[in-house]
Amino acid sequence: MARTIGSSFSTQLSSTQTRPFYAVEFLYSTPLRIWTGYDDFTILSQTYLGLGNLITIGQVQESADTKANGIKIVASGLNTDILSTAFSQTQQGIVVNVYFGVLTTTSNAQAIVDTPYEIFSGFVDTVTISEQGETSAISFGIESKLIALERPIDLRYTDQDQKHYFPNDKGLEFVDDIQDKQIIWGGGKK
Repeated sequence: MARTIGSSFSTQLSSTQTRPFYAVEFLYSTPLRIWTGYDDFTILSQTYLGLGNLITIGQVQESADTKANGIKIVASGLNTDILSTAFSQTQQGIVVNVYFGVLTTTSNAQAIVDTPYEIFSGFVDTVTISEQGETSAISFGIESKLIALERPIDLRYTDQDQKHYFPNDKGLEFVDDIQDKQIIWGGGKK
């Protein structure tokens, strides 16, 4: 799919010095936002917790086919506060957004060039937690939103299903009567 990025973003990517980052947003009831830099940082008007090189994001793949390609996100060296959030709130179906952005290279200050680019959006599928002494690692298997295209649609063309979505619609009200109806085509006898 064709996508565009800002001119400043594009210029920064093609320059000899680049400071790229990833930001990951888990939309729990209390969202968890982490990024590959250090310290807390504001991205898209939200505060992200800096995990530095403690976060690993698997390869984001796109194909010409309409195909659901998932990714793997691993956060290691986590303290017990983040781990308790993972235990209490992580479940299948939580929305996850992954952003790619670049920081300015003209100063030591951390400033974002243009708007970070959403490279992936999907749902939590699997979560694996492993403990190593005082720290833990959480591995998230994230499925693409396109996975919904692979699920069967459990929809029937009945009056009850139609009224579920459109309570005042009478379009399927008489479908049951049609199966017993005798229809005479053309110039048949009356």
